[in-house]
Amino acid sequence: MGKTRNFNIVNNRIQFKCPSCGARRNSALPPNLRRKNIRCHKCNEIVRCMFNRRSKPRTPHLGKVQMITRDDKSLDVNLRDISPEGIGIEMPLSSFRSRKIALGHQVRFKCRWNSRLLDTGYFIVTNIRNQQIGLKKV
Repeated sequence: MGKTRNFNIVNNRIQFKCPSCGARRNSALPPNLRRKNIRCHKCNEIVRCMFNRRSKPRTPHLGKVQMITRDDKSLDVNLRDISPEGIGIEMPLSSFRSRKIALGHQVRFKCRWNSRLLDTGYFIVTNIRNQQIGLKKV
């Protein structure tokens, strides 16, 4: 099994294309499925698949940014990705345990390496999974 492939989902369907033989096949998927191994119907190659259900693209960005909480405390976090609606960050484990970041908290960011990237306003915490946090623009 090789590298993971990304597939866009439209109306809970994907058009699977085998990276080995190029065979195409339309497949229906359950609405909550995010990844799956799919076997090609022609060459029996198994492909690791990640499913993208977003209508607008998410672009990966890697770098340290400064998160400023509502009480003006700053914390260095890792930027993971940016989409038109918001951003995804990852907090260091030591900071994640000591800080109280909860759903609905409002924060802002400063990016030292690109001042126009995130200095546009406030973000609200919408998702917390382990150390990864999803934020939506206000």
